Amino acid sequence: GVILSTAFPGLRERLLEARIRKEWENLMGQDIARRARPVALSHGILQVTVTNSPWLQELTLREGELRRRLADRYGADAVRALRFSLGTLPGEAAGAEDVSGGQS
Repeated sequence: GVILSTAFPGLRERLLEARIRKEWENLMGQDIARRARPVALSHGILQVTVTNSPWLQELTLREGELRRRLADRYGADAVRALRFSLGTLPGEAAGAEDVSGGQS
């Protein structure tokens, strides 16, 4: 991994992005993972899509806490900032969010 990331500088960030996507639910918890997903990592900035405005505001206010979780797992310099935007989560149809409050 070290040899490859030295030979291909952008590869290190792509590998980290893949790890974050794979481990997102464990890192952030089920509530956040159900409403927000990482979509890209570029120059230390993790782009995260959020399903609705209230959660966008909530996660924006909690950015420091979420960055600390990422730093604890991947190192302090891995993700320098989080950028949240409204959208449809990857792999889900528009409007498919669970609005029942988690009650089944």
